[in-house]
Amino acid sequence: MHARRLPKTLAPWREVLASAERESWFPLIFDRSVPAEAEAMDELMSEGEVMYVHDMLEAQLKDLVRSRTPSKNYTDDEVAQEIARLLDGQAPQDYGRWAFYPWSRRLVHLLPPDSFIELRSDRNRNKITSEEQARLRKIKIALAGLSVGNAVAVTLALEGVFGELRLADFDTLDLSNMNRIRCAVFDLGLNKAIIAARQIFEQNPYANLVLFTDGVTPENIGEFIDGTGPGDRADIVIDECDSIAIKLKLREEARARRLPVLMETSDRGMLDIERFDLEPDRPILHGLVGTVTSDQVNTLPPPARLGLVLQIAGLHTISPRLAASLLELNLTLKGFSQLGSDVTLGGATTTTAVRRLALGLPMASGRVYIDVSAQLAEVTSPPLPDLSSARRLREIAEVRELVQYAIMAPSHGNDQPWRFEYVDGVLRLFLADERGGGGRDEIGRHWALVALGGALSNLQIAAGVKGSEANIQLFPGKQDPSLVAEVRFGLRAGGPAADPLFEQIPRRATNRQLGTRAHLSPVHVQALSAAARDNGAKLQLCTDRALLGELGQLLGEAERLRLLTPTLHGPAMRQIRWSEAEAHDTQDGIRVEALAVTPMDFAAFQLLRSTDVAKVLRDTNGGRLLMMSSVQALASSAAVGLLTIPGQSPTALVRGGQAMQQLWLTASALGVAVHPINTLIDMFARVERFHGAGFDKREIHRFLEMRERFTRAFTVALTDVEILLFRLSYADPAPLRTLRRPVDAVFSAPLPEKKSP
Repeated sequence: MHARRLPKTLAPWREVLASAERESWFPLIFDRSVPAEAEAMDELMSEGEVMYVHDMLEAQLKDLVRSRTPSKNYTDDEVAQEIARLLDGQAPQDYGRWAFYPWSRRLVHLLPPDSFIELRSDRNRNKITSEEQARLRKIKIALAGLSVGNAVAVTLALEGVFGELRLADFDTLDLSNMNRIRCAVFDLGLNKAIIAARQIFEQNPYANLVLFTDGVTPENIGEFIDGTGPGDRADIVIDECDSIAIKLKLREEARARRLPVLMETSDRGMLDIERFDLEPDRPILHGLVGTVTSDQVNTLPPPARLGLVLQIAGLHTISPRLAASLLELNLTLKGFSQLGSDVTLGGATTTTAVRRLALGLPMASGRVYIDVSAQLAEVTSPPLPDLSSARRLREIAEVRELVQYAIMAPSHGNDQPWRFEYVDGVLRLFLADERGGGGRDEIGRHWALVALGGALSNLQIAAGVKGSEANIQLFPGKQDPSLVAEVRFGLRAGGPAADPLFEQIPRRATNRQLGTRAHLSPVHVQALSAAARDNGAKLQLCTDRALLGELGQLLGEAERLRLLTPTLHGPAMRQIRWSEAEAHDTQDGIRVEALAVTPMDFAAFQLLRSTDVAKVLRDTNGGRLLMMSSVQALASSAAVGLLTIPGQSPTALVRGGQAMQQLWLTASALGVAVHPINTLIDMFARVERFHGAGFDKREIHRFLEMRERFTRAFTVALTDVEILLFRLSYADPAPLRTLRRPVDAVFSAPLPEKKSP
């Protein structure tokens, strides 16, 4: 079937009504100043085909008058005079246009086209200037796919961001489509292009649409993009179709014509931009599909086609719920999982991108994520209102802000083992037993104290920038073993002090991305070594490729044993957040996507949730696959570092945590990725300091052998404690950040009770 285009003259209403319920897609526009059209409209009404008449012309005229001179406060008589001037002697009944919608039998009286467009777009000013609106009303857009594309098409129409819009979809509406397509149940079974056209014409009967109800095919793709003649070529191509072959074909044809392509995926708000207009040699889909062409796709087996879908969606950026859904496709799910909220957001982002393209505003090829869910998770509580004790409340708000920075420190498994209490001008830092180091958990307390040291380091840096001096006293009393520090604040001599590490506090992140094999810059080595040394710690760096390979094997073996040892398996699994919802609920732990560098890793973690699986692997000395990620990570590193500090007391552990945070923030400022790999030194500590907790004799012996191999890369004095083993690399930013519990969940500052008179 050829494209469906608007008739150049008024279509005979009887012919249109003959197939109105299923096929009609455009309104009949009657101009009563044309005698033949007035006669046709009168005939339509006299034969009872009009079910509803909506004549709100007077209200539209009043709105038009006031919008043209918004600064004038018109009286009713003045408005009536202006309306009379607009009518210019014409009867109101014959002014403007009448739009008849065959599918609903509604007849609507409207302003003439120019006035209608002027008033309808009036509220766009000045977000879109009048000049820009005029330019936008000239562009031609070719939009393929009208599920996600429905929201795109309707939003484009809402803003008036096209002169001609070509809509292509062969599919009809199913009930299961209605979770994301804004339509009515009586639209079931209708072609999706027809549904979108009706929606657009119901908000703008003067719109210019072209329908391809067979969808985009190899036979009609030329007309879809090029139109019917010279000057009719589309300016922008938007891909929202499901077919991988057509996705590639659209890009092949767009690239040949130097046309930009947009694609919204309705997952994490991802918008894909390909500027073939600026980069005609750019690889299709940023090279994610390699050299596969549209002609080759349908010859691939289904697993390979699913692989292409995963590559296009982004293996490392796709949301976990969509990734899991893709693996269930055609098994427990019949189609791609999509949400109405995501699709609606996609309509907004795509329309904004279209405006930028059409107006020549800067926008590069690439992908942008407008992840609303993730941003909502970052919302923080506002300061307490200033009510009665104004000074006290301001003081609490200032300390609370410092605590907000403190809790951005890293912790073992992101367990966040801290609790802060501000009373009588003293901020007390407690080890929260329930989150680390409680009861007889000596190794948990070990790592919790390191984390609390990192929090104190952040606190000191933030206080200096805010103009305060944070005086820290560690372990101030024996009455409460959970009390780790007391902090008293005073005015800093010289006032607020700029600290380059301050802005790195919220930016610091664990980066598990595979890096390049580039050597660590000597300047960076000096800066990192100084950061450790200035805080009483020692940094050793290993850059030898052979030793890095050896360390990768050691770390992999440690990870394998950690995940398979019964006493460690449960705590390891409890640190993992298996879904975005779970992570947002708890605001702690580590997302499984952050740990699973590859799809194989992701599958392995899912299987290892079962204690039975872990037991079988332990009993058979299996699980070698669990070592692969560590080997790959170490092989891609520029260096591996070991941070140690003299002493093994609780105070030494806290001091070590302070040095660790200074080192990490320095690396962040230098653009060096840091990935803690503490499992190995955690196992050494269990064997050497905590009596081999959780291991049998064979495993203890194994770790003693591993310690000997470890000393080929690093030397550790018996009197020192290992604080952080980590890999350094130059890598892309980490795609995921661990969440933090709200500050009010870890900070309390009771107001003093009012004394009775």
